[in-house]
Amino acid sequence: MGAAFVTTSEYADTHVAVAADIPQISVIVPTRNRSGLLRPLLGDLIGQDAGNLAFEILIVDNASRDDTRAVVLAVAARDPRVRYIYEPNRGASLARNRGIAAARAPILAFIDDDVRPARDWVAAAWRSLMCRPEVDCVGGRIEPHWPAPPPAWLTPRLFGPLALQIGRDDGACYDREHASACLMSANFVCRASILRELGGFSPQFLRDEDRELNLRLWRAGKRGMYDDSLIAYAQVQPDRLTRRYHRSWHIVTGQSHARLHYRDLVDRHGRLADAPPPGRRLLGVPGFLYREFGEQARAWGRSMARLDFDAAFYHECRMCYLAAYFRQRWREHRRERGLKGVAPERPADERRNGMGARTPGVST
Repeated sequence: MGAAFVTTSEYADTHVAVAADIPQISVIVPTRNRSGLLRPLLGDLIGQDAGNLAFEILIVDNASRDDTRAVVLAVAARDPRVRYIYEPNRGASLARNRGIAAARAPILAFIDDDVRPARDWVAAAWRSLMCRPEVDCVGGRIEPHWPAPPPAWLTPRLFGPLALQIGRDDGACYDREHASACLMSANFVCRASILRELGGFSPQFLRDEDRELNLRLWRAGKRGMYDDSLIAYAQVQPDRLTRRYHRSWHIVTGQSHARLHYRDLVDRHGRLADAPPPGRRLLGVPGFLYREFGEQARAWGRSMARLDFDAAFYHECRMCYLAAYFRQRWREHRRERGLKGVAPERPADERRNGMGARTPGVST
């Protein structure tokens, strides 16, 4: 059955797997040293209200040192839909790619080990693509489950570091013309053929691999969508309620965005360009980003003067992000000038993407 012929949810509901051993959708969970979180997640997945939909659950153990293997194998002994896969090389991208390589279904649904799915999550994930042949991938809502009341400074403007995905327009489309927002892999569905065509997730990004994949999808002419009925709940870890974590997250994200040239290539209207637009630059950084840093610094100063320390912390995080962006681009600028006229060499330790091929479209 080809997805191109599916036009309504009623049609999709009546066309489930004929053979019980042929999954319609593969659920992929990368995990490392989180057996305590994995137990309830496995319970949620095997208890899904999916009707006659056949699905498999691939738990990819990313070199855990706890009892992750024992936890998964114990569940797999009771439920043949659960498969244990080991990925010895550390990195969430490599773990996801190992799952992509092992998956048997044409639709792949990703969820993180610290996220809990709604009871109909698997069915919603399958319908989200089967009912929309024009869409290649879908991101869903990620709501917070707080371990304790969040601090006052943790406003919705700082929900990015918590991997929350709420408040978006249901049915919003993402492509080259709408590339600002990111569909997070913590609650993400994609056609297996598309991910294999593009080489999966890039292991060269320890964070923001979701953003890198999104940009590669849109450059390749693919389309994404946000589905508010695809619901999962992030189990917010206590360390993510600290200012230290948020500063660190903004620094690492700024570095990743600089490597992607994200702020250069996605304009204020959300359009993704092939090359940075013309304009003044200083040490490889466009002038508007320096102006933005100045605006954030002034806003921080005004907030401090009003003793509004919560607002000040938000502006501090934005300055951390921009400063990290600058430092990364300055390093690249010096390196490019130093290598000008010299033929580049392929790094001897260039890593593969975990799917037996190099990830295309990723600069080293």
